Amino acid sequence: MDPSALFGERIRSLFHASARSRPFDIRRTLRLLKTADFQKSQARRRAEAAAEGRTVPAVLIASVTRRCNLDCVGCYSKALRPAAGSNAELSDERFLELFREALGLGVGVLMLAGGEPLLRRNLLERVSRMRGPLVPVFTNGLLMDPAYLELFARGSLVPVFSIEGDSAQTRERRGTGIHEKVWASMETLRARGALFGISITATSDNADTLLSASFLKTLEESGASVLFVVEYVPASPGTERLALTTTQKTALNSKAAFGGLRFPVVILPGDEEDYGGCLAAGRGFLHLSPEGALEACPFAPFSDTGAADRPLKEALDSPLMAAIRARHSELTETKGGCALWNQGGWLAALGACAAKAG
Repeated sequence: MDPSALFGERIRSLFHASARSRPFDIRRTLRLLKTADFQKSQARRRAEAAAEGRTVPAVLIASVTRRCNLDCVGCYSKALRPAAGSNAELSDERFLELFREALGLGVGVLMLAGGEPLLRRNLLERVSRMRGPLVPVFTNGLLMDPAYLELFARGSLVPVFSIEGDSAQTRERRGTGIHEKVWASMETLRARGALFGISITATSDNADTLLSASFLKTLEESGASVLFVVEYVPASPGTERLALTTTQKTALNSKAAFGGLRFPVVILPGDEEDYGGCLAAGRGFLHLSPEGALEACPFAPFSDTGAADRPLKEALDSPLMAAIRARHSELTETKGGCALWNQGGWLAALGACAAKAG
């Protein structure tokens, strides 16, 4: 099977696996199975586009804002994309137009990120009313008020809570009381039978914790439906020590590392080895910036085109993205996770511009 098609099939299997993890929760299971079936029809659309010479990603990650209510130590998003005023961001209506177009082209999963996406309440409320798949929303959880809890409990949005490991590690990077507030929100959603996930940035500081029996038990009992483990990218000077060691990386990518969890685990970029190299630039996913720039990857904000004022279908024909896809097998993992981030010189020679706010 073509690696891109294999990635799409893997996404469908993740929804099935999550549904099987708690089969007695009928409402939750039906939502997951419906989204899994949606992936089949979207895969056919992507195959039709490929036959016409156009690459449509299985996943579109949209950072809907650069703004954030936290200032976490080593945050790659702020390091790579300094915050801009909200006026620089695409309007709610334009984001919705692009999301509808993306689904029409064959994108299987929309993921919303930031900054802190919960700062765009009106946009999230409107996305929740869209027909289509479940939409993961990566959030620090601090803005999770009763209205948001209700929105996530009844709609198509699935919050994915970012944590740093145990309470001490979250407190060190994010501040006092944050760990407790986030887990309280997860408990409320669990009690209501709502879908939610957990995302952890793996660093040299928390790698041992992530694989400890006690922490894995905590994750298992959380009620989460999926776990994302994202290898830290040292984008800021002085944060190189947070990159995983070779030993830690090997341990985290071991098939047995999270084998005790009933729900699926997505490890990035480690899983890319199964697909013959980097999945960025549309092979598996693409990134849409708050201003509408079409970027290869959230960790490597390089672009030669945008969709702020042109159809997404046209933006997908980007020469830069095509060049990156052509050399995907050369983009193997390096220290710090993202191989593409370390290719700034090569990308600049291809005409890429590093994303800038404003």
